[in-house]
Amino acid sequence: MTQPATTHTGLVPLVRLCNIIRVLLTLFLAVEVVFFLLSWLIPMPLVLGPIHMQLNPDGIGAGSVSGLSLSQKVAGILIGLPGLVALTYGVVRLGKTLIQFQQGQIFAARTIAHLRASAGAIFLAIMLFTLEKPLRALAFNALGTGKTYPVSMDVTSNELLLILVCSLFYLIAGVMHEGRRLSEENEGFI
Repeated sequence: MTQPATTHTGLVPLVRLCNIIRVLLTLFLAVEVVFFLLSWLIPMPLVLGPIHMQLNPDGIGAGSVSGLSLSQKVAGILIGLPGLVALTYGVVRLGKTLIQFQQGQIFAARTIAHLRASAGAIFLAIMLFTLEKPLRALAFNALGTGKTYPVSMDVTSNELLLILVCSLFYLIAGVMHEGRRLSEENEGFI
């Protein structure tokens, strides 16, 4: 019978780091969801005493959301929602990967599946967020109030770096799977 991972002294730093990363992932996701909702649903600027906040969806100028029709706001939310859902799924699966790490199940099939799903979902979220701005402009023009919105797509070095990191995580999951396969194969020889 194996002991829980927290009793192995070699895994204690890993368990602590996984806890810290899981807390940071949860905070990041909560901030993303709150900012998404606030930017579309609350008139800006938001004034809370001496604090003045201006939250805008990507590609929409300050105060422009309040000038949109209800149908344009709904379209903006619906176009942005798939990326947010994919990001949420990716972060949840990454959190499950970290839980598996904490339990000492580093090369388990479930851990590898969580890591692959996380990398794929975050990659999908990046693609959807990149397409959000031009799709939103097309929808706003179709539902327009007379104002024309330019259709453009921006790909920044941040997005390219995130794609590289997702690719690296997917590669690491593949290496973990191959290591697991070789370990199982070698057990048959002993």
